[in-house]
Amino acid sequence: MKAFNSTIIVMMMMMMTFIAGCSKDSNKTVEELNNEAVKLLQINHIDQALETVTAALNKAETEYGAEHQKTAACLETMGLVYQAKGEPQKSESAYKRALSVVYKNNGKDSIESAKILNNLAGLFYSQKQYTSAANIYKQSLSIVEKKFSSDDPRLETLRKNIKTCEGLQNGKSPAQMTGKSDSQNNVQDLVPDQIKQSMLTQLAKQNIIITDLQPRPPVRIDNKGIVFPYHALKKSKDSDSAQEVVVLFASISNPEKPGAFIFQNCRLISYRSYLSAMKEGGVAQLRKELKEVFQGLYS
Repeated sequence: MKAFNSTIIVMMMMMMTFIAGCSKDSNKTVEELNNEAVKLLQINHIDQALETVTAALNKAETEYGAEHQKTAACLETMGLVYQAKGEPQKSESAYKRALSVVYKNNGKDSIESAKILNNLAGLFYSQKQYTSAANIYKQSLSIVEKKFSSDDPRLETLRKNIKTCEGLQNGKSPAQMTGKSDSQNNVQDLVPDQIKQSMLTQLAKQNIIITDLQPRPPVRIDNKGIVFPYHALKKSKDSDSAQEVVVLFASISNPEKPGAFIFQNCRLISYRSYLSAMKEGGVAQLRKELKEVFQGLYS
């Protein structure tokens, strides 16, 4: 597949330091270990997150048993970690174990069940199993419809996810899907505000207005750095029409400070290109094309 056509290069440098590391403190509770794993996952320290959540799961099973709610919480986190690690079979197994425990403890119509179903559907979506993803999103929707008002944004998100999956299932191209309907789990906003503001200011000087930045899952480029994609709207000062784009913030690992990242470049690609890469080969294809967008940065 031809690499992205990217436009607008904004050079910037800034340190982004994360506190990382897997604690060996046996005095930590299951909740503390599980929360630590989630934080490690959010900053893309995937191997450390896996080590930590494994310790949390072992502790939960030992202290509370295999069918306790705390065990289910650890299994859910483990599913997220394996998904980020690119091991879908292990991720699916963890999600389904968590779901089985939650069904026994909270029932099939619980909010926790809907949450795990949503994660499982997102996993199937990332594997291009659109029929399975749509069916599971529908199960999640049937639960939350009973719990929240009809105008709750969570219902609208699920309906958009279902529409996207059914469109892909029926052979529609990304260009035929409008709006922010691609399936995504909630993603933490990790790029510092000063980095984003610097980019917005420089683009505004070029008569390019970027609004509605929405984070998408970060993409680790081997061990060399991370690219942080953001869905956004682009328009000029002289026009009210807007174009969907993806803003890419590229960072490299700081060799002098483990866990720190230096932001180097910012580029724009079309939202259609982003969706096309995800449809063609998921994160692996996106990673390949991002290396070409930022030629020389990750070589």
